[in-house]
This record gives sequence, C-alpha cells and structure tokens, in this order.
Amino acid sequence: MKPTNLEWEDVIQFEEVKGYGQHIWRDGNHFYYVTEEGGIAPQRVVYELPNELFALLESGERTQLEILSKLQTDRWPPTEEEKKASEKRFIEESPTSLIDLPETRELFTQEELERLIPIAEQMWIDWRGKLPDDYVSPLK
Repeated sequence: MKPTNLEWEDVIQFEEVKGYGQHIWRDGNHFYYVTEEGGIAPQRVVYELPNELFALLESGERTQLEILSKLQTDRWPPTEEEKKASEKRFIEESPTSLIDLPETRELFTQEELERLIPIAEQMWIDWRGKLPDDYVSPLK
C-alpha cells in the first residue's frame, strides 16, 4: 500500500489508539498507522490502516510488525516454514554451506543429504582444493 498524504500534524488531531506507542490513530471509523521510514534522516509516514487489519492486530492474530509489513509491501512477512523453504532452496543451488555450516543440514532429510553431500564435497574440493581438516561427513 502507498502512504497517505497526511502529515504528522494532521494525525495528532485524531484520537490515539492506546497501547501501540503512538503508531495507531483513529479518525471516526478510519484507522491510520504512523511509522518512520528512511535511513539517515527518517520521516514520519502515515498509512491508512484498513479495519480488517486493525481487527487482526486487536485480536492478537497478527503482530504490529506483521501489520506494518503488510502495509508497506502489500504482503504478509514470510512464515518460519517459508523462511526455511527459501533457505533450503538457496542451499540446494549452492550446497557448499553443508560442509562448513553443519547446522544447515537440519533442513534436509537423510535422503536429501545423501544426494547433496557428494555434490557439496566436490564443489568444495574444486573451490578450495581439499575438504576442511576438521570436516566429518554426515553420511558416515
């Protein structure tokens, strides 16, 4: 969603919705979300907050950060499962992290590791000349 043309001076005329740290304001039946955006010189930005999103926030179904993400990008932030799936796809494309970051192996089944580890080992050898001295294959 795009920010509104409202300025902070406009918003402070509205009723502050308590409990959200001056981020959510109400004007009649309309809600607004105020946040700061920008790097070195951040500016206050005002988004219209649809009633259905405010209801999700009030019910506890969504957090304030999730609501802000939806307002800024028009998408919900990825779930933990989506993050893991994305990380898994990334590793499958370049599996060398399976060699030096053993914790990444937890994303894969044993069958997947049996397919990926030989590829990762060969890629590592091609890149570095040999496997790390402390490397222990998870396939043994």
